[in-house]
Amino acid sequence: MSTEFSDAALQEADAAIKATEAYEPSKGEKRLNAVGNAVSNASGNSLVSIAQSDAATQALSFVKDQVGNFVQHSKVLMNVLDELGKAHPFIQIAVSIFKAGLTLELTRRENDDKVIALNLTMCDMMQTLTLLKQVVNMKEPGPGGLSIEDRLKQRLGSIIDSIKRCAKVCDSYQKRPTAVKFFTSTKWQGKFTQVAQQFADHKAGIQFDLQIHASVGITTANVTLTAMSTSFTELNENVSKLMEVVFERMRTPEERDLSAFVAKEAGGIDAVLKNDKLLEEVLAKRKFGSGKDVDEKGTKKRVVPGQTPDAVLTVTELRKEVNKDVEQVLADNKVFDQKFEAMKMQVDEVKVEIRHESDRVIDTILAGPHERIVDRDLYHVWKEMGWKGSVKAKHLVMALRDHFAEGSHAALAAIRVITQLKKDGSDPASAAQAMEEIADIANRTDPHASPEDEWALQFISVLRIQPLIEALDDDVSSFVTIAEANAFTAARPQKWSLPHWIAYWTYGFEMTVQWYFRRIRKVISEIAWATVQALPANRKIIADFISSWHVRWIEDFLSGLRDVEQWDNTDWESDGMFLKFKDYVVENERKFEHNLRGVKYYLDEANTLSIVAGDGRPEKYVMPLIFILLRRSLYIVQQAHTVTLHERELMVIQDSILTLTGAISDRVRTLQAVHKLQNLDDKEQMKRFFFGLYSFAFEEPEMSDYWKRDPEVDVNMVNDVPPALASDGDSQQGDLPLFYEPTTEDIDLIPDPTFDDPTSPHPTAAHSLVGHWSGSYAYDDRDGDGLVSFTVSSHGVTGAIAGSGTDAFGPYVVHGTLNDDRLTFVKEYLRLQYGQKVMWRYEGVVAPDSDEIRGQWGPTDVDWQFVVSGEEPEQETGAEEQAIGDVPAQQPEAEEITTPAAEVPEIRVDKAEDAQPDGDAMNANEDHDDDGSSDAGSSFSGITVGFTHGTFFLMRRPVEYLLSCPPDEEFAANRPRALWKLALNAALRAVQGRTLNWGQLSARRKKRQQYIELLKRRHREPWRGQDVEEAQEWAQLIKEIHPDDLHLWRCIAMYQERRDVIQDIICDACKEYPMTPRFTCVNCSEDEVNHTVDLCIKCFSANRHVTRGKKVHHPTHNVVQYRNTKWRVYRHATFDIGRRMLQWAEDQLQLSQARSAVQTTAGDTADSSGLHCVVCKTSITAPPYWCCLSCMEDSVVCYACNERIEREKEWLYLRGPFAPSGAGPHNWFHTLISAPGPEVITAETDQEKAVTMEERIARVEAKLDATNLKLDASNLKLDARLAALEDLLRAVLAR
Repeated sequence: MSTEFSDAALQEADAAIKATEAYEPSKGEKRLNAVGNAVSNASGNSLVSIAQSDAATQALSFVKDQVGNFVQHSKVLMNVLDELGKAHPFIQIAVSIFKAGLTLELTRRENDDKVIALNLTMCDMMQTLTLLKQVVNMKEPGPGGLSIEDRLKQRLGSIIDSIKRCAKVCDSYQKRPTAVKFFTSTKWQGKFTQVAQQFADHKAGIQFDLQIHASVGITTANVTLTAMSTSFTELNENVSKLMEVVFERMRTPEERDLSAFVAKEAGGIDAVLKNDKLLEEVLAKRKFGSGKDVDEKGTKKRVVPGQTPDAVLTVTELRKEVNKDVEQVLADNKVFDQKFEAMKMQVDEVKVEIRHESDRVIDTILAGPHERIVDRDLYHVWKEMGWKGSVKAKHLVMALRDHFAEGSHAALAAIRVITQLKKDGSDPASAAQAMEEIADIANRTDPHASPEDEWALQFISVLRIQPLIEALDDDVSSFVTIAEANAFTAARPQKWSLPHWIAYWTYGFEMTVQWYFRRIRKVISEIAWATVQALPANRKIIADFISSWHVRWIEDFLSGLRDVEQWDNTDWESDGMFLKFKDYVVENERKFEHNLRGVKYYLDEANTLSIVAGDGRPEKYVMPLIFILLRRSLYIVQQAHTVTLHERELMVIQDSILTLTGAISDRVRTLQAVHKLQNLDDKEQMKRFFFGLYSFAFEEPEMSDYWKRDPEVDVNMVNDVPPALASDGDSQQGDLPLFYEPTTEDIDLIPDPTFDDPTSPHPTAAHSLVGHWSGSYAYDDRDGDGLVSFTVSSHGVTGAIAGSGTDAFGPYVVHGTLNDDRLTFVKEYLRLQYGQKVMWRYEGVVAPDSDEIRGQWGPTDVDWQFVVSGEEPEQETGAEEQAIGDVPAQQPEAEEITTPAAEVPEIRVDKAEDAQPDGDAMNANEDHDDDGSSDAGSSFSGITVGFTHGTFFLMRRPVEYLLSCPPDEEFAANRPRALWKLALNAALRAVQGRTLNWGQLSARRKKRQQYIELLKRRHREPWRGQDVEEAQEWAQLIKEIHPDDLHLWRCIAMYQERRDVIQDIICDACKEYPMTPRFTCVNCSEDEVNHTVDLCIKCFSANRHVTRGKKVHHPTHNVVQYRNTKWRVYRHATFDIGRRMLQWAEDQLQLSQARSAVQTTAGDTADSSGLHCVVCKTSITAPPYWCCLSCMEDSVVCYACNERIEREKEWLYLRGPFAPSGAGPHNWFHTLISAPGPEVITAETDQEKAVTMEERIARVEAKLDATNLKLDASNLKLDARLAALEDLLRAVLAR
C-alpha cells in the first residue's frame, strides 16, 4: 500500500495542525473541562462518594445551571437541527423523533429536575450532529468506501430507538406517585443511567464517524472535534456517577421530606415498608390533586386510584407499585406509543405561516415596536396610538372598535372630498397631494375587508368587549403584548378578515359555548337512556362512572353558564349568524377528535392534553373536549349492550376528565391570584369571566335554573353530530375499538372438574412428593382466602415436580424443583385475568418424613430470598445503594402484576403465622403432628430476607381432613377427645356427602350467603379494613368451606358485584356508607344540589326521623327510591314528575271512592276502577303505595311487592338485558316515589320527637333513678316488716 500523499492532502493536513495549535478554549469550555476533570478524579477515588465530594458540588452546580436554562436552550437546539435537516434530509427522521420527545417534556405542567437532566444528555448527543454543517461533501466515500451519510444512516436507527426509550422512561417516571418514586429511586437511577449511557455511546460514535473522514475535506470539523468540550463531554464518561449525583442531590421537596422521615426510623426503608402505620404516615404527606375527593354531600371519600401521580393510594397499593420492576412499569404505559406518535405528527405538521398582508418591507426594527405587528389593521392602530411593547387590554379593544367603527366612515368621507377636488380642476399640486392621501388611505384599508363584513361591525361595541379582552389577554395580566397580539391575529382562519375574527370572539364564541352546552346536555340524556339497555354485567361499571366526581364536576362546571334561557329559541341549524362561525367551530372539533383518537381518548397528563388541544387558554377547548369525551362515553355505554366491559373502560374517560380539571384548576388559581392583587371580588369576577363557567368549577354549586332545567328540553334543540362531521371518518367511532378488550365473567370460566378424588389412595415412593396435599396460605395482616387442594402428579429423578390443584381463585398448575429439602415451584392459574397469566413463586422446606411443606410465597418477577433459621442470607451487590433510595420486594395484591386489583388475593402475611408460639404450644403441635392434627395455626420458623408476600403450609392429607379437623386449642387441651371429634366429623361429612336433605341445603345456603356478603364487603371497602368481629367471622368461615365451593362462591360474588349498584352516598340517619338502594326525601331536598336528605333501606323501613340543620325529615314526607344511579340534572325533573304522579294517584283514589259511594247507594256492584298494584294486581284503596316514575303508563306498586323485590334482588342474577318484574311493563329498576300512610301523632309523641337524643336519654335515666328510689324505699319497708316478723317468731319460740 502506497504511503504517498497528494500535495492537496498535505496542505489540508498542515492547515488542520495549525488550526489546532491556534485554538484557544473559551471561559465556558475551561469551566466544563474543570468540572469533567473533577468528576473523573472523584470517580477514581473509591473512598470518597461522588454525592458528597467537592467534584459533585461542581458537577451539581453545572447541571443545575443547565436545567435552569433547559427550555431556552432546547428550543434553540431544535431550531438549529431543523435548519440542519433541510440541508441534510437523511437526519430529518431523527430530528423529528428528537423534537417529539423533547416537546413532550416541554409541554408538561411540572417537570422533575432528574428528568430534565436525562434530557440534557439527549440534547448533548443531538448537538453533536450540528457539526455536520461544516462538512463539505456528505456523499464522498471515506475509508472503507462509506461516506459520512452512509455511516450516520446506520446509526440513526439505534439513535431513534434510544430517543423513544428516553421519552418513555421519562413519561413513565413522571407518572409515578411521589412516594413510589422515592422508594424505587435506585431502580430508576439504574434505568436513567442505562439510557444516558446509550446517548454517550451514540455521541462517541458520531464523533468517530466524523473524525475518520478528516482526510477527505472536513478539516474544520476535525479541528473542532479535537478541541471542543461540549456540555457533558467529560460528565458522560462517568454517566453512573452523574446520575448518582442527580438522584441524590436533585430530589423534589416532597422526596426530601420523605427521606428525612425515613431517616428517623430504625431500619430505614425496609422497616418503613413493613410497617403499615408508617406507610400511612408517608401517604398522608403526599399532595393531593385538584380533583374533589368528597361525595355529593361534601363528605370526604376515597378517590378511585387512577394512573395519575395525584391518585390516592392505599398501603397495599403502595407496596404493589413499589414492587413493580421498571420494565414492567414501562410495559404498563401502553398509551405512551399513541401519545408519542401524535406528538410526532404535530411536530411534522407545524409550519410557520405568516400572512403577508401587503408588500411593505420593514427596513429596520428601530422604526418602532409596531413594526413587529403582523396584521395590517393592528399595525396601524398600534402605530397611531404610539404604544410600546404592551398596552392595556381595554385600551387596545377600544382602539380597535374606533378603528373599524369610525375609521371606515372617515376614510370614505376623505376620499369623497378628494374626488370632488379632482373634478373641479383645482390646483394640480393640491390634487397630487390629495392623490397621495388617497393612496395612504388605501394602504391603511384591509385588503380582506369587504362589504360582506359590515355585519361584523355591530358586534365590535363597548357592550361586547369582555370576551375580546379575554381572547387578547391570554395571561390575564390586563396588558396585551406584541406577541399576544400577533398570536391572536395569527390564529384566525385564513379566509376570515380581522373584523370577522373579532366578531367571533365578541359574539360567536358565546354562541359556540351555548351550542356545546346543549349538545353536552343531549349526550347526557342519551347516556341515561342507553344505560337502561346495558347488560346487567355492566350495570355497576356504568353507575360508578355516572356517580364519579369526574362526571359530577362536569355538571358543576356547566351550572355556572349564564344567560342560558336567552338562547333557547335559537335554531342552531339555520341561524344566519351562527352559520358564519360554524364551519370554523366544526373544523376545530374535528381536529380535537382526530387528536383524541390518536391517543385513544386517554389524556393521561398535561402534555397529552397539550398534544390534543394545543397551548393556550382552556376556554378555547374545554367545552369541545367535554362533549367529545362524553360522546365517547355514550359509545362505550352503547357497546355495553352487547359485550361485557372491562372494569376500567370508563375509567379511561374519568382519567381524561381529571387531566382536564387540572388545566382548569391552574387557570382558576391564576384568575384568583389576579383578582386578589387587583383587590376585586373573586366571586363576582368569576361570574363575568368565560360567561360564568368557572363560577362553580371548584366551588360548592348553588341552586339555579340549571338544576331545575329538564335535560329532555335540550334533546331536540341540536343534532347529535354536525353535518360536516357526519361524513368524516374521524367522527365514526365504530372503527376505533374499546380501550380494553371485552372480558368474560368469572362464573363463565369455571371449568369442568379435572382433578382426581382427593380421598382416593395414591401410591407414593419413599421421599417422593407424589400424592395429595392440602393446606392454606396467609397474608401479612389478616387471614387468607381459605383452604387449597394440591396434587403432585409427577416427581422425577432430577427433582422436577409437576401437579395441579384448586383454591378460591380457581384451578392452577404447578411446576418446580426439589433440591434436598428445599422446594421451589411456580403456581400458575389456568384462568386468565384480563388476558394475562397469573403466577406466584413458592419456596419452602420439606419435612424429613416428606409429609409437610412450609415456606413463603411471592411474585415471580421480584428477586426475593427465602432463608431458614440459622442460615445466613447472601449479601447482594449494591445493598448500600438500595438502602439509600430503593426498597426490596414490595407487597402488591395477589394478581398478575399488570392487572388491576380485586381479582386475586392481596399479598399479605398473616400475623398469627408470623408470631412465634410459646414452648408449650410448640411442643403440643409437635406431639399431635404424628396423630394427624391440623397445623393451620402454627408458625414457620424461617426468616425472610427482603419483603415477601406471605406464608403457606401444605400437608400430605386430603382437604377433607382439614375440613374435619378441630382447632389446635382442642388438641392442646384434650388430645383424645380432639381425635375422636376428628373421626366423628369425617364420618359425618362422608355420610352427608351421600345424602341430601333440606337441613343440609339450608345450612349450605346460609354459609354461601355469609361468605358472599363478607367477600363483597372486603372488596367494597378495602381501605377501611375489617373490625375484629368481622375478621374472626371470616377466619372461622373459610376453614369450613371446600376449595371448589370457595371458587364457585367467589365467582358468584364477582357476578353479583358487577350487577349491584352501590350508591356513593351516606345515610343521614345511621351514617351507613355506601348504601343501596337510595331513598331521597323530596320535601327536604327540593332546594338542594348536593346536600339532599337520604336514607338507607333500614332507616326508611323503620320510619326514622332525621334532623339536619333547620330541616327535619318525617316519615310522612314523599321519598324517591333509586335502584340505579341517576344524573343529578335529572333530580328535580324527577321530583316534578313525582308530584304530578302523586296528584294523579290521589285523584284516582278520590274518584274511585266517589264511584263506590254512588254504587253503594244505588245498590250496584263495585267496579274494578281505582288503583291496582302493577305487580300483584291487588287493589289499593289508600296510602301507603309507590308511584312509578318510569313506566310508560301511569302505575303504582304496593309496599309489599316493593319489599319483596328488594328481598329477592332479582337483578343480582340476571344475565341478559333487564327483565320485567311481574306481568306488566314495570321493571325493578324503575324509579319510584312514595305516598306514605298517615302517621299517628299524639301530643306526647310529637313532643317526644321534638327533643334531642340526649334529652331522651336523660329522661330515661331520670325515670330509672326514680324507680330505683321507689325500690329502695320498698326494700326498707320490707326489711322493717321482716324484722318485725322475726321478732314475733322469736317471741313465739320463747314461750
